[in-house]
Amino acid sequence: MFFKSYYNPGPGIDKNAPPKKGLALYIELITVEFWGFIGLNMLYSIFCLPIITIGGATLAYNELCCKLIRNEHVFVISDFFGSFKSNFKKGIILSVVLLLVLFDLLIICTNLFAYMEKGSGSGDAILWSMAGILSILLTSFIAYLIPMAANIELDFLFQLKNSFILMIIGGWRTLVVSALNIAAFVLGILYFPFSGIIFFILGFYVLIFTNCFFTWPLIERFVVLPKQ
Repeated sequence: MFFKSYYNPGPGIDKNAPPKKGLALYIELITVEFWGFIGLNMLYSIFCLPIITIGGATLAYNELCCKLIRNEHVFVISDFFGSFKSNFKKGIILSVVLLLVLFDLLIICTNLFAYMEKGSGSGDAILWSMAGILSILLTSFIAYLIPMAANIELDFLFQLKNSFILMIIGGWRTLVVSALNIAAFVLGILYFPFSGIIFFILGFYVLIFTNCFFTWPLIERFVVLPKQ
């Protein structure tokens, strides 16, 4: 289930088959290593428990998802451990960043829930707009930053610069990943602890893979390196 042999011939692909795009491509890619990533999803959840390891584990998870998208061979467990080890120091900084973003989103959500319980007022439209914009900026920025940091050796300041640029030019991709991440965060809070079980078994894989599916093509195409 967790280890596949890439040395034995498979059924092959019809040479006349048209290349898959959009939803068909997404479904095909996300199911290639599905059961292996289910097991890895549980391992990832355990790796995140020490808190300081969240960044390294997330970088490793994103690297494997981007490998799938690039149609590269993935040895789920061994590749995860190897990537986690090589990204551990970098992951400590990312852990701090992720915790700050999650804390900010938690403050936004709790305040909005409190305002909703009190009823609508004249300032609610402005509040919702500001909270929505801030949430989109935070989640979309992270959605571009993490896959880039996991797959490209780049100075941290250049990663921040590229993430900001990609967030702007991403257009509908930025909105999709932001909506997905915000929805997952809100539902996770509303339905906790049941949501914790879902994320432990499957949720992180779907969330991280979907983020990579939408952001990695732009990163691969438009990332600005220092020499450029």
